[in-house]
Amino acid sequence: MGSRLAGFFAFSVSAVSSVAIADGPSGPVGEYGGRWIGGTEIRVLDVSAPALRRIDRATMSSSILPLSGADAPLDPYGVALPADGTVWVLADKGRFLFRFSRTSGDRVEKRRLADPCQGIATFWDHAGFIAVRLRPNERMVLRAENGALRPFSSVVSRSAPGLPEHLIANLLRCGSGTRFAVPCWFLAGAPEVLLLDRSGGVRSAIVPSFALPSRARGLSREPGVGFTYPVRDVFLLEGGALWVLTNQEGDRTPVEEGASRGRHAVLVRGGRSERLVSFDREAKAILDATERSLVVLFADGSVGRAAAP
Repeated sequence: MGSRLAGFFAFSVSAVSSVAIADGPSGPVGEYGGRWIGGTEIRVLDVSAPALRRIDRATMSSSILPLSGADAPLDPYGVALPADGTVWVLADKGRFLFRFSRTSGDRVEKRRLADPCQGIATFWDHAGFIAVRLRPNERMVLRAENGALRPFSSVVSRSAPGLPEHLIANLLRCGSGTRFAVPCWFLAGAPEVLLLDRSGGVRSAIVPSFALPSRARGLSREPGVGFTYPVRDVFLLEGGALWVLTNQEGDRTPVEEGASRGRHAVLVRGGRSERLVSFDREAKAILDATERSLVVLFADGSVGRAAAP
């Protein structure tokens, strides 16, 4: 990775807002995301409250919409705000779906899912779901249509030796998309982003990686050490460029002590890295972005705006 970025300039966070969300790492955005971006504001799920935090994109001021009526723990596995005017959140380890009013925050529905899910996101006017898969070659991405979850896209589950490894190999995340595509990626494995279009078509984009194979690979009994974890978050710009937030950096995986994560974001266009932003602490998610700046949620719960001249 270093050689491919030779000659790049690294830019640190130039201004950090006073906004702090919940209680840091256990707060709003889990390992599967939990934010939505609209015309004037960013909405971030905070399962510890529970609430939807609303951040003005221009001023960075924030307000809170409490979510009431949940009788099971909400999951930090994402949030969806489809065209029906409600907020969709998973609960009880993906077994249930809650829908809350977008104006009052009151619960309007609780539904048990026949197919437990590991994540949820907004796929344009619909809610998108990432299913839990215990076998290879099963469709992973579902979309809520007419009261049912239907397969959407050709992304299928991958094989791996042993049940823990299989589950880790099929942790799939989705980031912030555009009118044309939503970026998704497997948390473990190759540095690849899958761009899903409105019809469910998929095209692949290879992105930079700071991750190296673990020194404990083949020696440790800790599940997951045999993988690398290159990508933590992706923000797709309208022009087609991708901001990619690194996950694992170096040869210690996120499950190993002393791991370094989320210290860089790279702007990728047409398979080429154009800009690199360095952070002085662990970044957790990209909440907003242009080609010249990023709004980032850090692991300590603060939100900062980083310039990338």
